[in-house]
Amino acid sequence: IRHGKTEHNKLGLFTGWEDVALAPEGREEARKAGRLLAEHGIEFDVVYTSWLQRAIETAWLVLEGIDGQWIPIHKTWRLNERMYGALTGLSKKKTRAQFGDAQFKAWRRGYTTRPPPVSSFSANYPGNDARYVENIRDVRISLKETLIRSLECGRLSVHRKLPHAESLKDCMDRTIPYWVNSIERDAINAGKSVLVASSENAIRGLLMHLFSIPVDRISGIEIPTGLPLVYDVERKCLSLLEGDFSDYNFGNSGELLFTPCLLREEEAGEGEGAGDIEPAGQRSTQTAQ
Repeated sequence: IRHGKTEHNKLGLFTGWEDVALAPEGREEARKAGRLLAEHGIEFDVVYTSWLQRAIETAWLVLEGIDGQWIPIHKTWRLNERMYGALTGLSKKKTRAQFGDAQFKAWRRGYTTRPPPVSSFSANYPGNDARYVENIRDVRISLKETLIRSLECGRLSVHRKLPHAESLKDCMDRTIPYWVNSIERDAINAGKSVLVASSENAIRGLLMHLFSIPVDRISGIEIPTGLPLVYDVERKCLSLLEGDFSDYNFGNSGELLFTPCLLREEEAGEGEGAGDIEPAGQRSTQTAQ
């Protein structure tokens, strides 16, 4: 599930790693998601989310709806939103007007294009946030940042290589290894049902990985806020709990997310009675993103 709507979403601002709270509408979206999951009898064994409060609160509200506040939650910076660099906090509308449509699209949705980097001394640089400085241990040391900060404070100050800006590929370079080496290995392969609460680009990258979406089509994928997307790891397809995918804005390439499921449903219908349909009530391992 992508986090519920924030005030930044409503105002059309680049958010990235800026730690904004859910708007009242976003909290209601998360509560509705929890109720919807409860109505369909979907339960979870474990939750994975980012270090951003909008994703964490979304996870809490969803768990409240399924009476699952006791379920363990793993928080990781690797599921954070894409780092938007110097664009963080800026108006998307104003950025498009100032730099032109082509540059705006490249910065916002480019697979390998990074936005302008944020300064090492900016409040938006994660190297100035104690949460990241004190707790991230799984990235290498940055010689440049270590030198800059050691000169500034007059003593050795070791700093890690945290992002000044990220493309979607950069974002995926941290989310996909975590998906494979932690979520899949430790939870999904053990038969657990998993809730992943994160942000749009982190989820977009995961779906690109799961469905082998081409680079030239991924920019056309939109992820609605607060909507549970149920991924069946056995059938390798995505489904919704309410309505049809055409009822929501999944972007110009949205059909790529649901085509595998639709094709398998058609095949199952043709082969009904042949013994290849999953028995009713049999629990499949599910991941709600």
